[in-house]
Amino acid sequence: MAHDTKIDKTRLHVYSDFDGTITTRDTIVYLASTIGGGEQMVSAIGRLIREGKLSLRDAIAAEMRSIRAPMVEAEKLLRENVTLDDGFLEFVAYLKESEIPLTILSAGFHQLIKLFLPAEDFPHLKIFANNLQPNERIGWQCEFNDKTEFGHDKSKVLKDARARGEYVVFIGDGFSDRAPASVADEVLAKHRLVEYCEANGIFCHEYQNFHDVLRILKERME
Repeated sequence: MAHDTKIDKTRLHVYSDFDGTITTRDTIVYLASTIGGGEQMVSAIGRLIREGKLSLRDAIAAEMRSIRAPMVEAEKLLRENVTLDDGFLEFVAYLKESEIPLTILSAGFHQLIKLFLPAEDFPHLKIFANNLQPNERIGWQCEFNDKTEFGHDKSKVLKDARARGEYVVFIGDGFSDRAPASVADEVLAKHRLVEYCEANGIFCHEYQNFHDVLRILKERME
C-alpha cells in the first residue's frame, strides 16, 4: 500500500544502511574479495546466507577472519576503490539544513565507516556499527554489537525510535536491512531489498542513488 499522508517533518528521523547504500561498494565484501579469502569464498558465503545455512554474524566473522593484511593496506585500497554514492553529500546537507536527524545503522565496522564519514566532517551523524580488531596473525576479529544472528540487530534501534514517537524512514539495499525494513514506517530500497519487500508485502520506494532518495523524501514531505 502506498503512503498517501505527507510525512510530518517534525517527527521524521532518517536511518540508513552504510555498505552498498551510502558507498558504491560493500567494504566488507570488497576487502574479503581482494585481500581476504577471495571472490569464490565470498560468493560461497553469500550463497549459504541466502539458503539460510549461515547467519549473517558468522558470515561476516568468517570474511573478516580471512584477512591478515595490515589495516593501513586495507584503508589504502578502500580510499582508492570505494566512493560515496552520488548524491549522498547533497542529501546530508539537505537534512542538516532542514534539522532532520540522520543515523547510520551498519552491520559493518566503525573503523571502515570513519574513512568515509569522519567525525570532523560529519559531527552531527550518529553511527551504530560493530568494531574490528585487525590481527595479521590469526585474521581480523569482530566485536559485534549484540548476540543476535545479525551481530547488530538494526531493527531494535528502529523499534525504540518509533516507541519515542519518531516517524522512521529507512534506506537500505541488502540482507542485513530486511529486519529494519520490516519495522520502519517507510522504506527506500534497492537491489535485493526491493525483492525482499515485494515478496513480503512491504511497501517500498525503489531508488538508484541518493539523488533519488532526496527527491522521494521531498515529495513525501512537501
